[in-house]
Amino acid sequence: MVASPYLLRIMGIRFSKEILFNNPNPEQKLWRAVIINAFDETLTLNSDRKSSLIKMNSHNWILSDNRDFTKVCDWANVNEDEIRDSYKKACRNMIVRFKTKQIAWKVYDIKYKKMLLEDNNIMRNRIRKHILTFRRSIIESEDELLTTALDSVVS
Repeated sequence: MVASPYLLRIMGIRFSKEILFNNPNPEQKLWRAVIINAFDETLTLNSDRKSSLIKMNSHNWILSDNRDFTKVCDWANVNEDEIRDSYKKACRNMIVRFKTKQIAWKVYDIKYKKMLLEDNNIMRNRIRKHILTFRRSIIESEDELLTTALDSVVS
């Protein structure tokens, strides 16, 4: 398991202690690497669609109250609350920063998935037109860093 010194430094002592100590076995190291990877993915400032969705999905996975994150923390033998609190603190302190396009691409993805679930073809076409317009507006928009902290799930 390799965690960059930069990540450990910016996430703080509580996070670093949870990830590095407790003499993990190989399986626990694997699951800790999954957590580290999710944290790394949230640090990107790239705002293309793919990078944005990876970042936002990792952000949501860490912050949402879901069984998957809980299981991974259990398997990694780390305190879920410590990990989540370290991430929230990093968000509040603007260590994990977000751009407007990153948020917009997540909203676009949610709308796109909603369109795919629509059975009514007329409604589906209306939604499709709306999201195509939304997509163009994302592409043409300026990409700016948010000036407020984002420490909640984007849904």
